Amino acid sequence: MISNRKPERNGPLRLKKTTNWFAAGEEFLKALEILTDAAFKLFVFVSLKADRHTATYRTTVAQLAHALHKPVGAIESCLAEIQAKRVCSIVCHTHTSQEYLFRMEDEFWPYYTPGCPSGGPCSTEYVAAIRQIFLGLGCTSKRFGAAEEAQVKSLEQQGVPLDIVRDAMIMGACRKYVSWLNNGYSEPISSIAYFEAVIGEFLRCPPPADYREHLPMELKRLTKQWSRSVQTLPNQISDARGPLCQSRQTPPSLKR
Repeated sequence: MISNRKPERNGPLRLKKTTNWFAAGEEFLKALEILTDAAFKLFVFVSLKADRHTATYRTTVAQLAHALHKPVGAIESCLAEIQAKRVCSIVCHTHTSQEYLFRMEDEFWPYYTPGCPSGGPCSTEYVAAIRQIFLGLGCTSKRFGAAEEAQVKSLEQQGVPLDIVRDAMIMGACRKYVSWLNNGYSEPISSIAYFEAVIGEFLRCPPPADYREHLPMELKRLTKQWSRSVQTLPNQISDARGPLCQSRQTPPSLKR
């Protein structure tokens, strides 16, 4: 039997559960307007899982694919979309890892993140993210000290977006590998300053989304090509700084 009793509309609304809920409001509506269905589903999942204080979440592509019941290829397309549309920043720990650090952009995050400058990540997260990228490129000195940290903080103070720095570093690493393949081994990248020119290029003319998606794959391809080439050199070894010759001479020229 259907009750004719009208629901009470007076008095405060009450939550069924007083904990573990999320303030989904205007920010979710903004994301809904610009994202495809699949990308919005991923955005919702990451938002619900993210730390409320830092707006960050760490996970892998495989874990996302399992949780959302999507193939890995579809997840990767969604990652590219939400980053290209500036819904969140995504940093891969290294170019060979599938673990990502997500940070929701303030425009799409309903909570205040104490200590963070408006429109950008917290200082420690900004520095940590770039440090992870720098150490994971494979063609750097693998040293990130006070000088490098100061350079990164300067970029942050200038308001350079994290994804611009990330893309510029990947591009710079690609160029380094091409140089090694064409001209032989030279000193590895030892400073964030190495990427300043590319950062300037990307700030003046941000690369399109499909180009940005291609960069990590190109870096991975060049890394593998260089590794195969190094293995053909009889005296080639690797130390903490990168591939070096035992004789300390520059390896023969390597062609792409």
